[in-house]
Amino acid sequence: MEYFVYCRNKPDVDDLRAEHLEAHWAFMDQYDTRMIARGPTLTEDRTAPTGSMHIVDLESAEEAQHFA
Repeated sequence: MEYFVYCRNKPDVDDLRAEHLEAHWAFMDQYDTRMIARGPTLTEDRTAPTGSMHIVDLESAEEAQHFA
């Protein structure tokens, strides 16, 4: 089943985001064959990330919860 996951950054998250970037991509790589679409969401002027969106083919709501 396809799931849409929309994530919004908390304010002042840049340092925390940078700290966990490598672990984030390692986690996301586990889903590379089931990822339909993904990408950052941006500020209106497109200069800074505000979060991300993903459309991913997962087996269950439980797996979607784990992914999110």
